[in-house]
Amino acid sequence: MPVDLYYTQQVRGFQQKHVEYFRGKVVYELERREQRCPKCGSKDVFAELRGERSIRGAPMGCCREVYLRHSMHRIYCHACHARLMEHIPFVSHSKARLSKSFERTILELRSHMSIRAVSNYFHLRWHTVKELEKKQLKKKFSRVSASQVKIIGVDEIYVSRTADQKFITVIRDLESGAVLYVGDGKGAAALDGALKILKKSKLKAVAMDMSNAYSSWFQTHFPEIKIVFDHFHEIKSMNEKLDAVRRRVTAKLDETQRGQFKGLRFLFLQNHEDLCEDAKTILKNIRDQYRELFDAYMFKETLRSIYRTAQDSWHAGAAFHRWCRLAEETGIPELKTMARTIRNNLEGIKTYWTFHHLTNASTEGFNNKIRWLIRQAYGFRDREYLKLKIFQLPEISCEKEV
Repeated sequence: MPVDLYYTQQVRGFQQKHVEYFRGKVVYELERREQRCPKCGSKDVFAELRGERSIRGAPMGCCREVYLRHSMHRIYCHACHARLMEHIPFVSHSKARLSKSFERTILELRSHMSIRAVSNYFHLRWHTVKELEKKQLKKKFSRVSASQVKIIGVDEIYVSRTADQKFITVIRDLESGAVLYVGDGKGAAALDGALKILKKSKLKAVAMDMSNAYSSWFQTHFPEIKIVFDHFHEIKSMNEKLDAVRRRVTAKLDETQRGQFKGLRFLFLQNHEDLCEDAKTILKNIRDQYRELFDAYMFKETLRSIYRTAQDSWHAGAAFHRWCRLAEETGIPELKTMARTIRNNLEGIKTYWTFHHLTNASTEGFNNKIRWLIRQAYGFRDREYLKLKIFQLPEISCEKEV
């Protein structure tokens, strides 16, 4: 066997009959040195010719396309009486049309190039490159270990317009950043497949939004676990209530007055410490004319201040109870709704201080990486491939093209 085929294509057990060159391609005609039984290794076999097969090999020099052509035989072993097709050592499986060496080259370049770029460079089908990477990812993430996991984050993300595939639910280890589970849909049903993975873990806490479905599922299957409602979602919910007050107030105004509020939506959503002097002046004017809207804004800021000033869960609980009482006394419907939400989820909200200000913010950042992944690929038709890419995402820099 020529040295170049031995080292570049991992071809062993064959000898070269002849080589053909045409149009920038090279074809190596190969022949077995001896036939052996694939099962027991005996030489006492009968080989029946079944046809020819061409395997695409790794490029060499200026030849972008290298082919390894050889005859295929069915082996009849007189020693163990096996009847099997002969084994080809330089391919990864019996139906492969690419050599192991070429597959490794594609996967190495895939980490730096898009699927389209790799397929164009090697004159391969896009589907071929994608399926090769998918096979590697399935092997890599076939088993996800959660034995040392203590703190996790759970969140759903919108990924598709398809009616039955709009959302996926992602569970991550908040300490290492690794993805533990990706489920279809949202709610408790999306977590059912995670039980097998998480039951061997050492779970102490789970951070999530104020979802009754997720919290009920974890309390059912992991009674000792602590639920931490992420303060990001609480403030987000308060901002939504504040925006609802703004829309309700402006709906009652005439065209001239409504024009004064045009472009002020994001002023109310900003933190008070980030406002410029002009914005603060506008708020003072609103306080005098639209008291209900100003009160809603100040309650939002007071809610934020609890997270900055409360020293522990006891002080936080007292502050939240006082906030809810005052919010209910205003009579503003949106604030009363927010107060009821906080009261119903207060235990999970206070756990934020129990676990040293545990937050699900990294999961929100990870969701942005998933959105980036989907944008780079112009969407994913293959749902399984999308899940595998999400498992790989913690290892990928967002500067690369998918």
